[in-house]
Amino acid sequence: MSEPLTTDAAILARIRSTPTIAKLLTDFDFDIDRVANGPVEPVHLASGEPLEMIAGDASGGAFMLVGSGDERPVVYAGSEGEGGLIATSLRNALALVGSVSSIHDATARPLGDDGGADLHAWLAEADDEIREDWPDLDADRQRLREALDLPAADGLLEALHRLAADEAYRPISEAGDRYDSML
Repeated sequence: MSEPLTTDAAILARIRSTPTIAKLLTDFDFDIDRVANGPVEPVHLASGEPLEMIAGDASGGAFMLVGSGDERPVVYAGSEGEGGLIATSLRNALALVGSVSSIHDATARPLGDDGGADLHAWLAEADDEIREDWPDLDADRQRLREALDLPAADGLLEALHRLAADEAYRPISEAGDRYDSML
């Protein structure tokens, strides 16, 4: 019987100990093997809360857990100096990563006054293009949700836009430069 996935540590242990899950996450551009290289540059938060890199993406960005505890917020620090809070928990961050074409696509357009309809349509087009090379995209998304007991992605895109605007979680470089907003 596997350990219940009630904490970030349990989720990470499941990912690290299950190569098929780690590979699936890599396909969704959340690569735990990139931790060995660290982020492109050291970053910190204005609050001084510790950051723990847990994965990277193909563009050189870093996914980092904030603070300590059983459930921690997740900050993204991009290689081009953009970043911010993407989810209030690792579970939600993984659900988001597994449900959108990319974090970059999900923040490339505003939610707008149309309730995000334009953004959702644009992401659906991106998914259609991805399916041309990855016909099992939807089945793999479902496999990931089941393997890590992830919630439905409903509302996570809207939450991403709200959270990414939070200045308190904007990474700061060693030189003292605050990263740009992802939005």
